[in-house]
Amino acid sequence: MAGAKKFIFICGQDDYLVGRLGKERHDALAAEVTDEFSRETINGFAANVAEVEAAVNRFRDSVQTVSMFGGKRVVWLKDVNFLGDSVTDRAESTLKLVEDLQQLLESVNPDETAILITAAPVDRRRSFPKWCEKTADFALAGGDGEGAAEALAGVVLAEAKAFGASFAAGAVELLPIRGGCWVETESDPCSPPTLKSA
Repeated sequence: MAGAKKFIFICGQDDYLVGRLGKERHDALAAEVTDEFSRETINGFAANVAEVEAAVNRFRDSVQTVSMFGGKRVVWLKDVNFLGDSVTDRAESTLKLVEDLQQLLESVNPDETAILITAAPVDRRRSFPKWCEKTADFALAGGDGEGAAEALAGVVLAEAKAFGASFAAGAVELLPIRGGCWVETESDPCSPPTLKSA
């Protein structure tokens, strides 16, 4: 398999869209691995540097574990949130741990271990996401900026259609959440929108 990508990296600004695409890819990978003990999901959500370290260490341990019955393993580092632009993400210790993660990913044999990483939000100006774009089977879920809102609106409309529902004109544009609120209005900044029947 010359030229095969060593791992799959799915990122974006919206964790729902990233997680949804990640689940689809994980299900496809897991279907190829019949031994359920050869499939592992590692939680990559971290609120501080100590939790980043714990997540990277659990991931390292999992990737370096040999399959009990031989054959390929699937490891999903799910819900990574330390690649953005928060205080934790910018900490020197976190940046060093991300470098360690990159070194680990460079050494992986994709014939033995299929790796999937899903991350949101991601600061694509940083070196690790740039490296992933070049090195990994890379997917950007939802696009950037205005594209992200359009992608989420597309998901909402598709889900509504699947359930036989529809939205009144302009209702989907009211759904993006701002600062924990549905939509800001002059009278009540956190009131949910009123949808009228068509």
